[in-house]
Amino acid sequence: MLRQRQKTKNSKLKEFFNRKKKSIGHSKAIIALARKIATIIWHLITNDEMYEDETGYKKGETQKTKIVENEILSVDERITIMSEIFAITRKKEEKST
Repeated sequence: MLRQRQKTKNSKLKEFFNRKKKSIGHSKAIIALARKIATIIWHLITNDEMYEDETGYKKGETQKTKIVENEILSVDERITIMSEIFAITRKKEEKST
């Protein structure tokens, strides 16, 4: 079952990308963000958790948004997916360096 993600302008991942972009440049920031997302996905899959992005608002409020409910996959299927993601990330990292 897949849920629609609520569109937000501010998210922790966007803040991370913008910080990295200022310090290491656009291309490397994309790779850093891809790696961070892959790591988060790995953690979520191995711990069977849902992703919650804490989104900050002007008055200091925090809203947690659930992104996706995943379908049931075997451990082998999960490992295969993550291996492919990390392989793609490594290839892009090598090209940008």
